[in-house]
Amino acid sequence: MSVLHRLFAPVYAGGWAIGRVALGLALLALWLPRASGIGDVWGVEDMVFSEWPFHLADHWVPSLAEAWALWGGGLLGIGLLLFGGRATRPGLLLWLACEWALLAAEGLNTKAYDRLLFWVVVGFLVSPAGERGLLDAARSPAARWFLLIVYSAIYGSTGWLKVSEEGAAWARGEVLAYHLVHKHFGLQPLGVWVSGQPWLTQAFSWATLAFECAFPLLVWFRRANPALLALGASMHLGILALMNVGPFSYVALAAYPVLLHPDAAARIVARLRRRAAD
Repeated sequence: MSVLHRLFAPVYAGGWAIGRVALGLALLALWLPRASGIGDVWGVEDMVFSEWPFHLADHWVPSLAEAWALWGGGLLGIGLLLFGGRATRPGLLLWLACEWALLAAEGLNTKAYDRLLFWVVVGFLVSPAGERGLLDAARSPAARWFLLIVYSAIYGSTGWLKVSEEGAAWARGEVLAYHLVHKHFGLQPLGVWVSGQPWLTQAFSWATLAFECAFPLLVWFRRANPALLALGASMHLGILALMNVGPFSYVALAAYPVLLHPDAAARIVARLRRRAAD
């Protein structure tokens, strides 16, 4: 069997079924709160930061009624995604179109989780996530390879950037301690307390550096993959508890069922089914 045949031979696809639901819930966590910004942030004439490659805001900025229509369309798209089946791709495309139209005037101010979501949604659009019965099916891993490359690029670049630019300060826990009390994305009560505990900030910093730098190297290996993703999930849950970065953790974790090695995913699903049957 050739290398290409081995790389793209069908593997357990249950992760896509779980990931579709996780992505839908993450989108709800992001989309529902945006209703409170309509009439203040969106749907009003304000500062416009049009940016390549989409210069829609140079020609059209949604009115209040149009902003509400876009928000409602995005919510419908999320509902179609959660319904699944043949509605999955149309739902994702509808949400993506409404998201782009609503945020087009933000330009470079678009948040990190919106940027990550674009790549995650692209991965799901070219995946088998819209099929029924995936918990008992095998499919090509091509879309999973795509998301693994995306996450490897994101984690690897941020990890090695930390090491190259502020390595010593990160190792001492100083950078994390500062971020936990930053006025824009810190000041959570638990995070403020942790920022004053050097033994915790140092331990968390070392764990973050180890995870991000090792991810592009180890995530491909069956034995290392589950433990690495467990460390990543712990990191994102820690961010959720300690920092104020919106739905970033939900968005990042939505693709984790897909990133999990198919053999590990199959074992977990089989174990859960046995427990449910007992």
